[in-house]
Amino acid sequence: MWELTGQAIRHGLPRQRNLRRIETFVQFAGFPRSGHSLIGSIIDAHPQARVSHELDAMGLLAKGMPQLAIFALIDRMASEFTRHGRYWNGYCYLVPDAHHHTTAPLRVIGDKKGDAAVRWIAKNPGLLDRLQTARGPARKWILVLRNPFDNIATMSLRHGRAYDALKTDTENPADFPQALKDKQREGVIASEALDSQIDEYISLCRTVDEMRHKTAADDWLDLSLEELTADPSPQITRLIEFLDLPPVPGYVAQCASMVNPRANQTRDLIEWPQAKKDRVRALCGEFSFLQRYGADHVG
Repeated sequence: MWELTGQAIRHGLPRQRNLRRIETFVQFAGFPRSGHSLIGSIIDAHPQARVSHELDAMGLLAKGMPQLAIFALIDRMASEFTRHGRYWNGYCYLVPDAHHHTTAPLRVIGDKKGDAAVRWIAKNPGLLDRLQTARGPARKWILVLRNPFDNIATMSLRHGRAYDALKTDTENPADFPQALKDKQREGVIASEALDSQIDEYISLCRTVDEMRHKTAADDWLDLSLEELTADPSPQITRLIEFLDLPPVPGYVAQCASMVNPRANQTRDLIEWPQAKKDRVRALCGEFSFLQRYGADHVG
């Protein structure tokens, strides 16, 4: 914490005036492997917004770091991520011809570490109240939704990080499916949905549900990854309108151009015993934000 605070002071001092004028702090909420890196980069591509990558702003707040110092670290880490090409787990999240390096006055700043934010609030429910009642910019939340079967499948595959290493190390993408099957046969990577990851997903759902009920409707946005990938422009427009960011010529088209037209259906990469399918399907009836997935199934 002392080291991070020092970094915040060094980076933030020359930018204090700009950081004090922030109008909105946005924090992602939700589940790992939901597209947070993509959507964070889309927001960061706006000339008046900055979103950090892998910072865990809520963890810093929980440990007592001042808001202005957190804003300085967000600004610093977002700039560092851009400087290194916005590469993460084998993907590039750099929006072509966008404004990641902008010097325009910032209006929105935020952090995309959504599952970590939910876990911190689960541990310390008073943290949400503290954030919402503190003086300063408006606080807004983005819940990125993805089919829970895909979420849990990806969480299971990536449990232990061997999946990410394999994806990064496989030079030819066409070789990846066979390489994955080999690792699954060896037991290095999960071959079926893990109960531990279903349990983790359920726990996150319960906290997210509590958070939604405690947050004003105007300060909460549900954003579907499947809708974004199927037709990106309307969803990107919804996103910037929610954040009260001004329209910028070419911005929506630039961001839409880097969105894969189809979200990966990782549910098909692992096996789903019937009892595990039933557990996940039950969630779609229990939580209102998952009801859109109630008719989906695994083969």
